Amino acid sequence: MAQVAVIGGGPGGVSCALWLKRLGVEPVLYERHSIGGQLHDITLPIPDLPGEPWIEARELIARLKQHLFTWKISVFEGREALEYRDDRVLVFRDGQEIHYPLVAYAPGLKVRQLNIPGREWIAKKSTTEMLQEPVSHPILVVGGGDRAFEAAIRFAESGRTVTLIHRREGFRARPEFQRRALELGIPIRVNAQLRAVEHGSPGLTAHIEESGKITSIRLSAVMVRIGMEPDIQPGLCSVPQSDVVPLWAHSRVRCLGDAVSPVAFRSIVSAYASGMAAAKELAMNFKCEA
Repeated sequence: MAQVAVIGGGPGGVSCALWLKRLGVEPVLYERHSIGGQLHDITLPIPDLPGEPWIEARELIARLKQHLFTWKISVFEGREALEYRDDRVLVFRDGQEIHYPLVAYAPGLKVRQLNIPGREWIAKKSTTEMLQEPVSHPILVVGGGDRAFEAAIRFAESGRTVTLIHRREGFRARPEFQRRALELGIPIRVNAQLRAVEHGSPGLTAHIEESGKITSIRLSAVMVRIGMEPDIQPGLCSVPQSDVVPLWAHSRVRCLGDAVSPVAFRSIVSAYASGMAAAKELAMNFKCEA
């Protein structure tokens, strides 16, 4: 039976795979890490998923996996697709090549980084991974949104010394996160920008600009959470990495999920809907070609 490849195992990719199966098209789901995608980065309960108030991300991931298993959808974790060629061949990092007439691509998002001296010393690990490591100096979190505040809150609740800086006066983080940060006494410096990071022995030194003056602080780690951007592989979807990505970047590749949604509309719910819409379009195309 001819199949459709679904690349990306976050909410959007899982939704697309389920809808394809429902519409009579056989999906094969590939995820370069593990099913759940960006859900693995959510550490606080999810308050706004309809019908599932305050569900934990790990519970939602388990339910997505069970749904895929129940519907007998083929899932391959740890498989990274690099390119979809004009001859309809999907190429994987391990060198394997598989023919697929159509591809659904749900790349998700990646953390936007600062282009500053010493950026190689900025932590690439998740909050959970960093919490598993011993620290001897404070942690600096850069950003003013939910992800920045969530990280700072978790560090403070675990007994770490943490400082949060933001380049503006106001914050995008939800009010309950801001209230919790104040309750924990987390130092917050506004109108402050990280200009450079130096590696020393031991630890790091962060150089922060405020009101035209540079101050330096010793740290164990620097975490940047200044927003997200599409995590698109050029060989799969040759489009500009902007806030709004065209839905069709290739005649046989349907890009979906957070990577094609405006910033204000990125959510688990919109990812589900995007997966459904992509599946319906792909199913129509699939049946026309059959």
